[in-house]
Amino acid sequence: MMNLKQLLCSVLIGSCLFTSGCSLIPTDGTITYGLYYEDQDISGYSRDAVSSLIHTEASNNKTITITIPNQGTRQVKVKDLGITLDTASTESNIFTYGYEDDLKMLIMHRITAFIYKVHINPVYKLDEVTAKAYFTELAKQIDVSGHDALLTVENGQVKMTPSKEGKRVDIDETIKQLKAQLEENDFNNISIEFTSKDTVRVTNDDVKPLTAVLGSYTTNFDASNTNRTHNIELASTKISGTLVKPGEVFSFNDVVGERTAEAGYDDAPVIIDGKLVPGIGGGICQVSSTLFNTALLSGMNIIERTPHFEPVSYIPAGRDATVAYGYLDFQFKNPYAHNIYVLSVMNNGQLTIYIIGVPEDVPKSVSISVGDRTDIPNQTITKIDPSAKEDSTEEGHIGFRINTYRTITYGNWVTTTDVFESTYDPVDTIITKKPAAPEPAKKDLPKSKTKR
Repeated sequence: MMNLKQLLCSVLIGSCLFTSGCSLIPTDGTITYGLYYEDQDISGYSRDAVSSLIHTEASNNKTITITIPNQGTRQVKVKDLGITLDTASTESNIFTYGYEDDLKMLIMHRITAFIYKVHINPVYKLDEVTAKAYFTELAKQIDVSGHDALLTVENGQVKMTPSKEGKRVDIDETIKQLKAQLEENDFNNISIEFTSKDTVRVTNDDVKPLTAVLGSYTTNFDASNTNRTHNIELASTKISGTLVKPGEVFSFNDVVGERTAEAGYDDAPVIIDGKLVPGIGGGICQVSSTLFNTALLSGMNIIERTPHFEPVSYIPAGRDATVAYGYLDFQFKNPYAHNIYVLSVMNNGQLTIYIIGVPEDVPKSVSISVGDRTDIPNQTITKIDPSAKEDSTEEGHIGFRINTYRTITYGNWVTTTDVFESTYDPVDTIITKKPAAPEPAKKDLPKSKTKR
């Protein structure tokens, strides 16, 4: 509440509003008396002078401090965070103060500024795309990684390593806090917000009951083929540690991702149209094929599986499963009422994949057999190549069709038999001949001479 002196002063100032000779209350568009831009008195300034002052402030290369809990501080330029001075809004807040259309508001603001001094702070705006990019890069340096609960198999026994929570930058919450500080014009020091959410995907409770190997399968590879070995290792690492919940479908392509150079895969031979050719991601199908057999032995329901165009060397015919991102996938479904866990291990040229579950889900028996072979004949095709210097033959081979049978007795003594058909395409024998040599031209016989 105003004291008597202030009240009299207010009455005097109010009367000046209607007296053209009162110099305390400008009506010519200059800045209201008692108005400050931050701590600088701008009473009576022209609008051009204020604009110049604000734009000078906008050009300053301000630096603020980022506090990282338990990791110290860093200095960052405001422009790197996407913070800029909103000159239009700042000017509007200054120019309109004491020039409102509402007369009562105008009088109140002018009296308040004259008596109490009013400080107008700059208005800042945030480019959230730039801020998010900065905090994303910062997170790569300061996130504290955790890890899932892990299962391993040692001497046939399942061992558990407990999960550990990590800390990662909560980018959305940090930006929200920064925006709040900008509104308060108090952002000389901002603090990074952390979260432990989603730093552990597989918890101790998820895997603690999983103490039995439901099934496992091993294939061999040539460790000296470094590119192919690298691809096998990359895919093996991606599937290992996957938890599949009851009724959930495991998709190889979803878990492993697209096989590209950007994803870290190396050049290695792949089979295309029945031929081994250079390509990205060679060796991936050995992982999917090994997993297919583990899934068969552990009682999984096979949802999608495709054989190669022709048999491969690392696994018997009828037991392979090829994959091609975006085209061919290998999928199985967990039929049990409990979680299962996929573990993939590479050691001394061997790839072993386990599926781990609860003891009551261990199958009583599993038998896998391959038979019913039907040959598919190939053809011999002869062609003439005008550019060939000599004849050549590219040997093909017959194809064949076989069935793979799985008979399994589950832990509840239910027995089922599944059949998986595999067709391996024939490859034609191609005989390429060079063009036949042209026959020599016949010479005209000399005409006989006759006497007359």
